Amino acid sequence: MTAHALFILQMAVIVTVAGICGGVLHKFGQPRVVGEMIGGILLGRSVMGAWAPHIKQILFPTDSLHTLELVSNLGLILYLFLEGLDLDVDAVWKQRSTALRVSLTSLGVPLALGLLLALAMHRSFVGTNPSLLSFLLFFGTAICTTAFPVLALILREHAVEGNLGTTALVSAAIADVLGWTLLAVALTVVNAGSSMKTLALRLLILLVYVLVLLGAFRPLAAKLIAWRGAPRFSRLLLGVFLVGALLSAFATERLGVHALFGAFLAGICLPRVPHWKRQLEQSIQPLVSILLLPVYFAVTGMDTEFGMLFHLRAALWTVVILVVAVGGKVGGTYYAARKSQLNQENALSLGILMNTRGLVDLIVLNLAYQAGIFNRELFSAFILMALVTTAMTVPLLQWVQRRAANHPAEGIAASA
Repeated sequence: MTAHALFILQMAVIVTVAGICGGVLHKFGQPRVVGEMIGGILLGRSVMGAWAPHIKQILFPTDSLHTLELVSNLGLILYLFLEGLDLDVDAVWKQRSTALRVSLTSLGVPLALGLLLALAMHRSFVGTNPSLLSFLLFFGTAICTTAFPVLALILREHAVEGNLGTTALVSAAIADVLGWTLLAVALTVVNAGSSMKTLALRLLILLVYVLVLLGAFRPLAAKLIAWRGAPRFSRLLLGVFLVGALLSAFATERLGVHALFGAFLAGICLPRVPHWKRQLEQSIQPLVSILLLPVYFAVTGMDTEFGMLFHLRAALWTVVILVVAVGGKVGGTYYAARKSQLNQENALSLGILMNTRGLVDLIVLNLAYQAGIFNRELFSAFILMALVTTAMTVPLLQWVQRRAANHPAEGIAASA
């Protein structure tokens, strides 16, 4: 079989498996991304590699995975561009008081707990890169992230409205930005090596780049749009936006951070013209979500090996990671929400929503694994944690909503 024929077959298999799994899980009220993540795992070492190794070797030989990785990276660049575009900067600013407190606590508590846990696990679970600082940063980031796009989808599908919905969305948006910033620092540390001078210089250049984009390019683009009267969206504009996203991704890749961070910044800087945003999502979103992102889940599944977690030591550490991730995120968010005068049920709902991880965590974990920070055992444990915390969001949220509906006299359904 030629390389081109194999690639076409791989894409067909990946899209089919991801689509079926996403559709089945969606029938049970789960976000499609949960099923797509499971679909990627089915094609990897844990399932196909264990039960049908000959078929896996025919469909996904090792020397063919590089092409799939390139395609998945393109999908992620476009995905992060759209995620940045979804970030409502004005809403974040208006809700900055409560949302900032919630997002900082929801990141800070699991991050602190994660750093302590990382110190205990470093010696046994580090990969080929022995750097303790890199291990701490990636471990903490993987523990504390929130998946803003998945959370937004859950809010829409389950009609979470009012102050709770707005606070959750804005808090997740802030947490998303902070999480990507923390990841950018982690990547800069890895690429700078042990040289503090190189690290400081790269962080300074990155800061200047972000300030130029947000402080100069974004207002300039907004003025240009106002001067042109928000012209009709066209193929030319789409090309300009995509080229801008790719160039920003190239710039941050060259800075030693990652192309994904640049694509996310490009989305944030894009002027918020409603009909442009809708048309961008209609033209790019289906291609990204149906064709390209499933490739990323499949590539992730290739490196995931849940069989390694069946040993007692690995199983115990996996449970500890899950407890710290859920307890830190839900507990930290609940505490901050109560301090912001939300009632118990809304505070708990907010904590459950902020515990959603999904694709964002997969990105962090893949970067850590590829950089040799995590070994395969820890990588697989974290993948399981990301899958469980994403899948548990909807059932727990529905439980809280039912409880609120059954106890209206206690003010359970009230909004803060």
